[in-house]
Amino acid sequence: MVESTLVKKNKFSLSDYNYQKDIENRLLMARFSPLDFTVLEEILFSPLKTPLRKIAKNLSLNDTEVFPVLEKLSKMGLLSIEDDSVVIDKTMRKYFETEMEKFESDFKPGMDFLQNLLKKVPIHILPIWYALPRTSNNIFESIVEKYLLTPQIFQRYLLELNLGDPVVTAIAQDVFRSPQLAIPASALLEKYQISEEQLEESLLLLEFHFVCCVSYRKTEDRLEKMITPFHEWREYLSLLKTTVTASLPDPSKVKRVRPHDFSFVEDMSTLLHQAKKQPISLSTENLTENASYNEQLIRKLQLLKLAERACDHLKATEAATEWLDMRIENRALYLYRHPLNKITTVGLPSQLLTEKMIRDAEKSVIRVLHTGWVLFEDFVPGVIVSLGEHPSVTLKECGKQWKYLLPSYTPEELNLLHAVVFEGLFEAGITTIGTYEGKECFAVTAFGQSLFG
Repeated sequence: MVESTLVKKNKFSLSDYNYQKDIENRLLMARFSPLDFTVLEEILFSPLKTPLRKIAKNLSLNDTEVFPVLEKLSKMGLLSIEDDSVVIDKTMRKYFETEMEKFESDFKPGMDFLQNLLKKVPIHILPIWYALPRTSNNIFESIVEKYLLTPQIFQRYLLELNLGDPVVTAIAQDVFRSPQLAIPASALLEKYQISEEQLEESLLLLEFHFVCCVSYRKTEDRLEKMITPFHEWREYLSLLKTTVTASLPDPSKVKRVRPHDFSFVEDMSTLLHQAKKQPISLSTENLTENASYNEQLIRKLQLLKLAERACDHLKATEAATEWLDMRIENRALYLYRHPLNKITTVGLPSQLLTEKMIRDAEKSVIRVLHTGWVLFEDFVPGVIVSLGEHPSVTLKECGKQWKYLLPSYTPEELNLLHAVVFEGLFEAGITTIGTYEGKECFAVTAFGQSLFG
């Protein structure tokens, strides 16, 4: 989101190129009739010098119908009329080819559009505008890497960006806050009481800052100018919306594995208090009730060296007294942060149980931090964290399109996610777990919200 408290300003000025002519042409094209577009399209596909009558003939029109459009295009710098021929400016043809794309029904204002946008500016100016090394071999690749490569990089750029004009900033905020991530230009004109020229200049600034882009939506009788984020970012934001995990409709139906948020720590404490009074026998008959859970508690006490096994009995260590004297939240933090603590209930490959992998997997719960109870099966499709060697969400060129590519996970990595949520975070009181209509579910606790928020 672009905020009004932004502090960083790129060192560029629209006056570094002929932006006023650009704005004039953009406004004129926005008012084009279907005939104007038809003639323009024919011009763009014609040789640089073409007889006027040939253009009219190809369109099944007469000279008097075509000539007014040609005069309009001449004033816009696309062509000149010499005798009975149309002479097309090669540079301006490329400009109009790019601008024409905005009016096509399948136009997506994405990376290809931004590349063409930058070609309007003298190439030696771009490193100054975007603070790039002058030795950069590929300016656009350098821009992508510096500003757009990952959602985190781009969001940081947006937060630090200073657009220099409160109206321009407000327009960007309106676009990002709109439900469909799209706002008609007419609504902005009405809201801010600015001229079409002022709006077009604002939109040009937003395009050069990679914040918003212009496209056109066909309605029943006209083309409506729309303002959106650039396509790849809009797609990513839309994906985040569609993968929001819904909370359970009736949390009262949840059957919690243990009754309290810190139940595991409380149960560890109960065992330790007993073990301090006298060693606890670890014979099989003493562990028959909820045996697997009791074994999990004992393994954890031993891992943290709060208790030790001796002659088939569990004895409290000296560290147990100090741990038991802590507040419950601090006991949970001790468990969560202890370097010897690890996941023990599932058999996972050692390469998945590294500190980095586990911490990355823990970040997955941030997307449901305040959602309440959720099904684990509903939660998984919305997980987009980087795990191990998997890259984070990254902007990449895929064939002829660009896209923020999401990570995909192996079955083993999904098992790690499950173990982190249902063992690692549960034990530390960061999640609470249960079942809902026979399916596994969990919620992030208030303690977990304070840690991950």
